[in-house]
Amino acid sequence: MLKRTLIAASLIILLIVVMAYGINYATMRMLEKLGRKPQEAPASSMLNIWTPRIVAWGAAAALLAGVAATMYKVYVSRTRLLETVKPADMTRHILLFGPTGSGKTSTAMRAVELALRRGADVVIVDWKGEYGGYFRGATIVRKLDLLKPDADHETYALVLTDILRDVLELTEPMTYMLYDELVRGYRMGALTFDKLIRNLEARRLAALQARSFAEANIAEGLIRRLYLLALDEKRPATNTRGSDRVVIYDLSALTTYQLKCLYAEIILWRIYNEARARSVPAKKPSLSKLLILEESQNYIRPRRPERVPGIGERIVNELRAYGVGALIISPDPTQLPYHMARDAGAVISIGYQGLPEIVTELLALYRYSDARKLVKTTGRMRTYIYYDGRLYVRGRPRPYKRAIDLGAIVREEPAEGAKPAAETVEAEKPATRTELKLEEEEETERPRGPAGRVDPIGRVPGAYAETCTATHRGAGQARGAEA
Repeated sequence: MLKRTLIAASLIILLIVVMAYGINYATMRMLEKLGRKPQEAPASSMLNIWTPRIVAWGAAAALLAGVAATMYKVYVSRTRLLETVKPADMTRHILLFGPTGSGKTSTAMRAVELALRRGADVVIVDWKGEYGGYFRGATIVRKLDLLKPDADHETYALVLTDILRDVLELTEPMTYMLYDELVRGYRMGALTFDKLIRNLEARRLAALQARSFAEANIAEGLIRRLYLLALDEKRPATNTRGSDRVVIYDLSALTTYQLKCLYAEIILWRIYNEARARSVPAKKPSLSKLLILEESQNYIRPRRPERVPGIGERIVNELRAYGVGALIISPDPTQLPYHMARDAGAVISIGYQGLPEIVTELLALYRYSDARKLVKTTGRMRTYIYYDGRLYVRGRPRPYKRAIDLGAIVREEPAEGAKPAAETVEAEKPATRTELKLEEEEETERPRGPAGRVDPIGRVPGAYAETCTATHRGAGQARGAEA
């Protein structure tokens, strides 16, 4: 910046000298045309006359140029992210890469400040619980009712099934059974994960009685995977209710990786559903909401080109049409889908190691001067911004030490755990707990002899239940044994 200022000042001084010479020459020519003889003056005399003027004019021009450059720099720093990215381009999404402690959170807070100045709302998916101290009066959500539908029951059941399949790695038979039980549970009334598990236990028992061992295996696998969700449902927590302009979803209190991913994807779905209900897609939408997606590689996952994109990736891709921009934060570009670096409005890398491969290829092919700039500046930590087809190099982000006051009164609202659900089991449980394999069986042997007879009151015979017994922690299969 200083180098450019000095060059500009030198050019202005040179322009003043040329203008002074031109004015003097034009004056002499005018006197000649009017028939007057211009006074002859030695060059040394003219130099003595014009030197103080040129110095004074040059100093004034340099001062004006310095003031203008300073004002422009202040304006740019207050209206652009890292003095480069315009807030209007945030709807095209921004990728932010860098190692731990490099300044990603400080950069994100500056993006939040810019969005708030433009009147946009902010939603933060706080993976580690580090954003609450940057605000006074923000809404902080620590617990959600994951089964509360924000659409009709069948649509939300389909979306929730898709999310759970992605997070819990469900098989196709498990996915179908889960959707069936969700729809049935919503039709019966208020649904909780505890009720859902009890209904699955009843379905497993009915399948055992009907000798449908494959269906029983599927139900057992679902019960195992949903058990942690039922525990989180009873977890005591408090939500801080404040201004709706900044909503922070604090995921740091969640105990497992699967729960954090589930929360994040449901949050994205609800934001997408709200944006779709509020407006229609536009060709050039203005920024209405900014998402800060911390540790986004956990819920916007990489994939092969031939694979179907996950629900997190699909939602983020479609949000831009509704004026919802996203600052997608990740340590490494390889942990995100490959196409996102090509489609993003800007790519910010704190340290040259975080530049995506596609960006370096474009620089090498079409921007040789930027590629040379990249090579020359790798000696120390810098911020590299690929924006509008050019590479900008800035210093390392400074720590963000301010706290944004939203002017709202906050109150704590306890998010009480779910109460124990009423019994919904339709048949009596066997006295011995059975453990079945997780995979679907194509064929199963039908037991023969007295142990294979069904009890008149509908229970599983004791001899057969004993043959099905296995350890709860194992994943082995239990088959009917011949009497």
